Amino acid sequence: MSAPALPRLGICHAPDGAANLREVFRAARDLCVPVLLVDARVAAAHPDLVALASRILECHVLPATDDPGSDPGPVTGLGLAGVTTFHDDELERADALDRLVRGAPAPAVEAPWDKLVQRRVLHAAGLSAVRAAPVESPDDLHRAYAELGGPCVLKPRRAAGGRGIAFLDGPDEVAAHAAARRVWDGMLLETRIPAAPHPAGTPWLGSLVSVETVSAGTRRIHLGVLDKLPVAVGRHEGPEGTDAVNVQGDILPSVLPADLLDRARDLTGRALDALGVRDRVTHTELLLTPSGLEVMEVNGRLAGHTARLFRLVGAPDPVRTALAAALGAEPDAPFEPDGTAAGLFPTFRHRTGTVRTALRPRDLRELPGVQAVDELAGDGDEKAALQYRMTNLTVRADDRPGLDGVITRVLATLTEGFADPAGLPDPVAAAAAPPGPDPTMEHPTCV
Repeated sequence: MSAPALPRLGICHAPDGAANLREVFRAARDLCVPVLLVDARVAAAHPDLVALASRILECHVLPATDDPGSDPGPVTGLGLAGVTTFHDDELERADALDRLVRGAPAPAVEAPWDKLVQRRVLHAAGLSAVRAAPVESPDDLHRAYAELGGPCVLKPRRAAGGRGIAFLDGPDEVAAHAAARRVWDGMLLETRIPAAPHPAGTPWLGSLVSVETVSAGTRRIHLGVLDKLPVAVGRHEGPEGTDAVNVQGDILPSVLPADLLDRARDLTGRALDALGVRDRVTHTELLLTPSGLEVMEVNGRLAGHTARLFRLVGAPDPVRTALAAALGAEPDAPFEPDGTAAGLFPTFRHRTGTVRTALRPRDLRELPGVQAVDELAGDGDEKAALQYRMTNLTVRADDRPGLDGVITRVLATLTEGFADPAGLPDPVAAAAAPPGPDPTMEHPTCV
């Protein structure tokens, strides 16, 4: 008797998503047939993408459209059981196509991944103190700043990775930015709240944590809570007077005290409920503040760089979990991590100029606890070549004290090995200093 056919799952795909094609191929084994759906504009911008993807997965190019809810032709004839994505830019289209192929009703909250919608829904539900207003022009910016008061953050309503952000501390900065920025479509201004240092007191821990969650209908399983390295902010170093923003690392699991861990999970669940999130893996950013935890944003897809950490501590593959959630499968029970892991991608403190270093990948691989070195800036490279990252690597240890030691050694090696240090506290000097506010988290709402 032949085995039943696997369900076919559409995946709206674009480069630089949270899961690459190899990860999708492996995760889908014996679960589903992944069917890549590539927007014609994405295919045109990346000419080799479809040819390479088609070698291992079924792939279809969809006509370009600015209406994510329109039927682009081939989708309804592909026999799909659902549609999902691992890319932030594809969320609206994946959601609309999923409703199309399933015949599902309209969502409880329209456009839940729009940061302005999130701000308004979460504020109305009493889950966020942040207030926000839409901005589509310089005049809008002046009016919104007068209404909200400072300090504030100007940011895109739909974007990931800290693109297009400007931190505005007063009327002079508002005026300067209003004169410098050229693109205004789809922006928002939101109030900025102060960050508190991580209670662990570790010098290179930032004030952000994230909660990774799988939802099957309204049932939610929190896969893990992660600590973060500080966010690096280069004031006025982005295009059109924006600030350059980079995240610098994730650590699994978090060492928040038990009461804060419970609060983080509860707050995340309530935010997902308020936004009507169903059948997906989500990445929720929370900020440690003097008055407790604050919801910063909810992302409707797996977080980039984190799947490898879950695999290193023996967790079910989050990519497979995301595929199963898109098919409506019940999530597994929470797992107990076997050890600790971190992904480190610190950025250069100064963004101009070329790289000066004698470090080689094997110098880092030989450090105890280093599992893989995916990237390393080379001598003579432009710093922008790796998006200003010194390296991108993973480390593991049996427990958190051991992992802290591994991270400290890696950061010390990078400090010694590059002429320009990382945008992090010096791991040796900071270890001897009393804990205090994290200077690199001066502007915490940037992710």
